[in-house]
Amino acid sequence: MGKDIFIRVTILLAIVSCSTPKRALTQSSSENDPIKNAIIDFSNTGKLYKKDSVFSVEMLGLSNDKNVIAVRIGKNNRKLLLTKDAKVGSKGKLPSRYIEKDGKLFFWWDDDYILTAKALSIFNKYDLLQDDKDGAIKIPDSFVDDSQKAVHYYFCKEDLSTYKKIITNKGIGYYDAPHLNCNNILNK
Repeated sequence: MGKDIFIRVTILLAIVSCSTPKRALTQSSSENDPIKNAIIDFSNTGKLYKKDSVFSVEMLGLSNDKNVIAVRIGKNNRKLLLTKDAKVGSKGKLPSRYIEKDGKLFFWWDDDYILTAKALSIFNKYDLLQDDKDGAIKIPDSFVDDSQKAVHYYFCKEDLSTYKKIITNKGIGYYDAPHLNCNNILNK
């Protein structure tokens, strides 16, 4: 009898713990919510999350489907060029948004949000900054690894808890995006 209860409780806890990330997702569609939802899922279900500590994030609208937002999360392979124009209060010179979670960094560009001293400090902490040496460097050190996989998330704009993800080494737009039935959400 006691063993039966133990097994049932263990199964129940496993089901609850597996569904927790989905419940943590927001349904709203404010500006950075798709990125936040992608990070929540990526950090709770992704094998790629365990392999690295710094991830670049990119959010795109899809030209062929205005009801879907795509978010890409992948390992960061490049330095951020610290020029004289990339200073606290500037916009669009360096990524300005980030989330630090469990000793890992996710960062992205937001041209409407100013670069803060805290963001510079975080980028420095993860050794992402490369000084431009008085304008002598034109392109930051980086490398491209075509075999490296990233996770692409496709969210319905009207309900961000409705999404699909693809793990691939291809860029968004270089394969057929998954179909999401976002029109049913609009008609509710």
